[in-house]
Amino acid sequence: MNYLLTNQMDLLLIIVLGILSLVLSYFGTQLIRRWALKRGVIDVPNQRSSHQDPTPTGGGMAIVMSFLAVILIAGLFQSDNTKQYWGLIINGLIIAGLGFLDDLYTLRRTPRIIIWILITVLSLFFGIELHSISLPILGVVQFGVFSPVVTFLWLIGVTNLFNFMDGINGIAGCEALIVAGFLAVIAFSAGNTLVFFASAIIFSAVLGFLPYNFPKAKIFLGDGGSNFLGYIFAALAVIGSQGDQFQIPFTIPVILLSMFLLDGGTTLIKRLPKGKDWLEPHRDHYYQRLVKLGYTHKQVTLFYCALNVILGSLALVILNVNERYSLTLMFVSIVPFLIVLIVTNRLEKENKEKNII
Repeated sequence: MNYLLTNQMDLLLIIVLGILSLVLSYFGTQLIRRWALKRGVIDVPNQRSSHQDPTPTGGGMAIVMSFLAVILIAGLFQSDNTKQYWGLIINGLIIAGLGFLDDLYTLRRTPRIIIWILITVLSLFFGIELHSISLPILGVVQFGVFSPVVTFLWLIGVTNLFNFMDGINGIAGCEALIVAGFLAVIAFSAGNTLVFFASAIIFSAVLGFLPYNFPKAKIFLGDGGSNFLGYIFAALAVIGSQGDQFQIPFTIPVILLSMFLLDGGTTLIKRLPKGKDWLEPHRDHYYQRLVKLGYTHKQVTLFYCALNVILGSLALVILNVNERYSLTLMFVSIVPFLIVLIVTNRLEKENKEKNII
């Protein structure tokens, strides 16, 4: 799947596939919600939860099935589907299945790690491997024999960080919508058809799901959906950045995902020295701390959305400036998260002082 989009038939195909993805996801979410209510697949709130009412979960599987169905249909129009195309489909299905089983049965750590390793091995087999990254001014950094390890850390790291950030209504879905939208535009301008089609289909599928998940949620994304979205974005970053043609700089998807990567990563780094289990659910993320300060799920989600749109716009600018400016703008991309960090810490300090008084 590597031809360029050059005529009206291509445009018509994209529109039809986008509408199909949206419709399948919208009605699929309805069906999964009914099934979850009937089977008792409910997320019951506890002391670590950010929601108050028992809510059905697993709705993200509608996104998964919509994506898989539509991208397979898209593949019918191609005569040269790449190994990466099939790797994206097979690994996406496996990681979604793992997450869905976790939603149903709460899997132990060992089987999860085994499947993560399997997914990395399959990713390497299908050509989804991070051999190198190109950085402004510094040039190309080759990973050599460490490439499989770096690929594992990136793919599984992003998958888990995205899952960690799915803690309040709408935030992970809105993140996915914005990232997929900007990545589709960037991939189109770069001529990378696989990344474009995958991003556009994800955008439409998430758009069909969000009416049921945006505050107040009628169904949650679940680990199946969040793991799937995290893996797909991580894999698309690798696919887009490797190869000689139609490259998308690896730094671009990193910037698009930076709110989630920095929030999740910073929280993880703070928890590990305290001896806390990094896979254990908690309410230490900055978006969760804002909710504990009294802000609604909708307010926090829209706040993160606004910052994500700024990051997406910044990524578009970086594509069209020279290396010196792009390096500067990469550092600027950290600012939105710093805003969240400073605002959260200041509000917590003020709240603590008021309680003391």
